[in-house]
Parts: sequence; structure tokens; C-alpha cells
Amino acid sequence: MTRIIESCTRRLHCGYRNEDTGSKGDAVWGHIAPDRSTLDEQMAELVAELTEGGWEIKSVTPLTASYYYAASQYSVSLDRTNWGGYGVGYGAPYTEGLVVMAQRWVEISEAQQAERDREKAQRQAAEAAAALEAKREQRQGELARLTAEPVTKAGLLRDKWRFRSQDYPTEALAQGAKDAALKALRERPL
Repeated sequence: MTRIIESCTRRLHCGYRNEDTGSKGDAVWGHIAPDRSTLDEQMAELVAELTEGGWEIKSVTPLTASYYYAASQYSVSLDRTNWGGYGVGYGAPYTEGLVVMAQRWVEISEAQQAERDREKAQRQAAEAAAALEAKREQRQGELARLTAEPVTKAGLLRDKWRFRSQDYPTEALAQGAKDAALKALRERPL
């Protein structure tokens, strides 16, 4: 029998309560608090489920969120504009939920281990084939761009030929440089 570690992750969302404590004009302020009763219920259910399955909680990560405050006033042009904010969102986050990560040791048979190894090998082979195909497609694009690059006449008074911003005294040399670049690209290993 082979022993492996299984992992699971659960996300708990507890929500929040918004308790307004004051207002003045268009501005309203208060404080946001997590809904602790909901969080306690969800945590108790999760602990019971994990204990029944033989899981060990390895980490608990809080998920934080925050809200911001903005107030508005009328300016001289009668447009409504935001003029400021403070507090929540500027240093007052609350716990929105939790991410719980648990692990357990599981014993599997040799046949199950062989099946897992076979699936892993197939997955890796598929990833390698996809990567190779992507490289081939990239090379085809590079070849198409290089093939489309022209060898142009660059001189007015003298014969000059240009390929990739390089000047050549004859068209044959410029075409030879293009052919050499194509050959090097084709022969470059994937």
C-alpha cells in the first residue's frame, strides 16, 4: 500500500452587517462588521465534516474586504462632485470569509497508484505535445513574416539593395542574406 497526501480547500463566506452611526448632508458613515453568527455556524459544520473524513486543518486564511466612503457637494457650476472620503476602505477592512485548507493521509493500492501514474504521464505528454505544437505554429508565423520581408532597392545614384535594414552592393547578396536567414530559422531546433 502506498500513502499519499490528499488536500482540500473550502471557502466560507460570512457576509457583513452595515451599522450606520451618523450622517450629515449627503454623507453617511458607520462601521461594517462580519456576521459572526453565520461564520460560527459554517465553521462548526466544516469542522464536523472534516473530522468525520479524517482531515486535518492545515491553514485558515482570512479573506478581507472593505468599503469606501465618499461625500458630494454642489459646486458653483451646479455639477455634483465628490470631494472626499475616509475610513472604511482606507485602513478598516473586515473579514468577509475564510479559506480553510485541510490535508489527510490516504492509503491506496498499487493498482490505484499505477492508474494515477498513468494519468499523470498522459497529462504530461499532452502538455508537452501542446507546447511543441505552439512552438511549431510560432515558427510558421516567423517563417511567413521573414518570407514576406522584401529585398528592396535602396540607392538612387548607386545600386544598393536592402534586406532587414542592411545594405548590400548587389541584389544577389541581399537575396542570399534572406535565404541564409530563412535556412537558419528552419534549422533552429524547436
